[in-house]
Amino acid sequence: MKTLVLCYGNEFIKEDALAKEIADEVKLPNVEFKKCDSVEDIFNYKDFENIYILDVVKNAKEVMLIDNIDKLNAPELFSLHDFDLAFFLKLMKSIGKIKKINIIGIPMKGDKKRIISEIQKLIPK
Repeated sequence: MKTLVLCYGNEFIKEDALAKEIADEVKLPNVEFKKCDSVEDIFNYKDFENIYILDVVKNAKEVMLIDNIDKLNAPELFSLHDFDLAFFLKLMKSIGKIKKINIIGIPMKGDKKRIISEIQKLIPK
């Protein structure tokens, strides 16, 4: 089974960079980590059986698995600048482009080794 983890964030903003930093450090058999710059990147990977998204979650204290995108808080939009990953995923689900996706939410900061260990536990081998 091929598993893909799409890692989102902005490496130029310290509070939003951890998922992309971790992408270079997590090693799991049959799991590929890809750094993404655009929410639409998810459509480039249709040949994978399992897709996860790795991203920081504001105010998160622990690593968490979100398996229902309806639980995500999408902000109220005032401009295209406000268009974020949660809103995009909900939109794609509502039009039938995404059926199931798992999101691994990580804190904005913390012990990187512990966070990596928790991520490894959440992804099936």
